[in-house]
Amino acid sequence: MTVSRREPSVGTPPTTKLAADAPDLDEGAVAAYLADHPDFFARRPDVLSDVELPADSGDAISLLERQVIALRGRNKNLREQLTTLLENANANDRVFSRTTTFTLALMDAPDLASLDGVLARCLIKGFDADHATCFIEGWMPPEKLDHLTGITAGEPPPLPQLFDHALPMCAAHRPEEYEALFPDSSLDAVGSIAIVPLRVDGLNGTLAIGSWDPQRFSPDMGKVFLLYIGDVLSRTLVRLGVGRI
Repeated sequence: MTVSRREPSVGTPPTTKLAADAPDLDEGAVAAYLADHPDFFARRPDVLSDVELPADSGDAISLLERQVIALRGRNKNLREQLTTLLENANANDRVFSRTTTFTLALMDAPDLASLDGVLARCLIKGFDADHATCFIEGWMPPEKLDHLTGITAGEPPPLPQLFDHALPMCAAHRPEEYEALFPDSSLDAVGSIAIVPLRVDGLNGTLAIGSWDPQRFSPDMGKVFLLYIGDVLSRTLVRLGVGRI
C-alpha cells in the first residue's frame, strides 16, 4: 500500500510554531543578555552591521560608531575626574608642607615674642591669610604682642560666642565683624574668617584667621588641618605659660 505525501502548494511558506513556554523578549531581557554575552556581536558580525542608531545630527550611525562616541565621553569624564584628584592632592600636599613648617616653628619657639613672630611668618604669610589673632580668655599678656591678646574676666569678647565653638568654623563676615577681631584691617567689604578653638589643659582660647577674600575660608572647606593647627598651637601656648593667671 502506497501512502501519498501532500506537498505544500507553491508560494505558501511553512508555518513555524513557537514553543508555548518561550519567554517574551523585552528591552530589559535583550539588554541583560547582551550584558552577559559581551562577545555576541563578535560572534554575529552580520547582526552588528545591520544595527543603526540615530545620531544627534539626525543621520544614522552604526553601533560601533556609537560605542566609540560613548567611550570618548567616558574617557573625557575620567580625565576630568583624574585632573580634579591631582589638583586636590597637590593642594593638600601644599597645605601639609605649610602645616609642617608651622608646627616645627612652634616647637622651636622659646617665648611669647618668638611665638608672635611664628604666627605672622608661618601662619599669616604661609597660609595666604591677611590677619591672625589668638584670643585667650582670663589672661593678659605680659608684653605688647601683635597676634596674642587676652580677654579679662567679665570683659565681653569682640564677637559673641567667640569662645563657644567646639570645632573649627569658616564663614564670610561683614566688615564690622571682621574689624571687631582685627581692628587694623580697614576692611570695607565682606571678608572671610576661620575660627579655631584652642582647648587643652584648662586653656580657653580661640585662633581667628582672617582674609580679605570672602571665599578664602568658606563653610565647605576641609577642617582637618585647622583642627591640627589648633591642637599644636594650644599645647605651645600652655608650654609658654599662656592662660595661667
